[in-house]
Amino acid sequence: MALKKFYSMVIGLIIGLVLTGCASQQPILIGFAGELTGPRGELGVAARDGALLAVEMVNDNGGVLGRPLKLLVKDDQGNPDTARRVDTELVDEGVVAIIGHITSEQTAAAFDQMNQARVVLFSPASASTLFSQQEDYFFRNISDTNQTGTALATYIYQRNVHALAVIYDTDNRTFTETFWQAVQTKFEALGGHTDKVFTFSHTQTNLPALISQVKASQPEEAILFIASAVDTALMAQYIRQQHLTTPLFSTSWAQTNELLTKGGRAIEGLEILTNYDPHNSYPRFQPFIDHFQARYGHQPDFLSAYAYEAVLLLAYGLQQTSGQVAGLPQALTTVHNFAGVQGPISIDKYGDVQRDVYIAQVKNGQFVIIKTIPAAD
Repeated sequence: MALKKFYSMVIGLIIGLVLTGCASQQPILIGFAGELTGPRGELGVAARDGALLAVEMVNDNGGVLGRPLKLLVKDDQGNPDTARRVDTELVDEGVVAIIGHITSEQTAAAFDQMNQARVVLFSPASASTLFSQQEDYFFRNISDTNQTGTALATYIYQRNVHALAVIYDTDNRTFTETFWQAVQTKFEALGGHTDKVFTFSHTQTNLPALISQVKASQPEEAILFIASAVDTALMAQYIRQQHLTTPLFSTSWAQTNELLTKGGRAIEGLEILTNYDPHNSYPRFQPFIDHFQARYGHQPDFLSAYAYEAVLLLAYGLQQTSGQVAGLPQALTTVHNFAGVQGPISIDKYGDVQRDVYIAQVKNGQFVIIKTIPAAD
């Protein structure tokens, strides 16, 4: 009888160890929510591909404490209501964090509910200052619109431009208005004028008619677009058709291959404030380029790189929390000089970063970096 009891104990112990081992191998679920379809879907697809590549890389190197990552992908369709819905679905499915959203407008829509759910929302692209300086569950690896807008305003003014017209998209006003406010504040502080302001809705405005109004205002010195790649390309085409030779500027929101293909000769010379240097000399960058191209057959872009970094940063945080949700925000705020794709990354107590930014110019159908603006500036 004693021997039978002993064997029962041994068998129970073995079963317990097997079940514990199986549990330890359960994947850690991470969500992805971005615009994958529609006219701006290129941005979301690029980010998704970068995130998937990073998940594969982490898993090939043993996962997080032996557990693989698994990315659950949702399309927010560039719609605030859909953004809230898909984030709810991902939380219900048990994700420890969500990478998203791509545009600040969708991030703003889901911001409060993610804080209430106490699940980290980590964006590779939502730069609005509306999310800055808050101790919450929102994190990002992109500089905010205050840093980038101020940098662009200074650069334009130093180009001997003293009057700046702007055209921005109100469908993503969480980003566009905060970026413009930063530009306007700095530009006017330097002595410039910004009294020619035009707005449009990506879904409603007749762009040729809008550009006719812009021409009538006589924007002699410079025009700034704060819009997506498609809209920037179209407006540049219409401006050149109106025989305006005004210098053109834009933001990183437009820095995709779609801008180059749809803009054609109309965007030659256009200058962009960007977070991404396609020829960066940082040691981690070329291996990322090679890895991405081998996996997808084409070069990555800004969103691919930043979403890739976002997964690696989350993996770092999850190492500290043993793969659990609890404590993840605190773990992420310990990130200091983390080796990203384009340089070291440090996250402050508010979940914000400051990084080098660049001025790129379109030359012969390519983005060419012509100036680096260090984060310290």
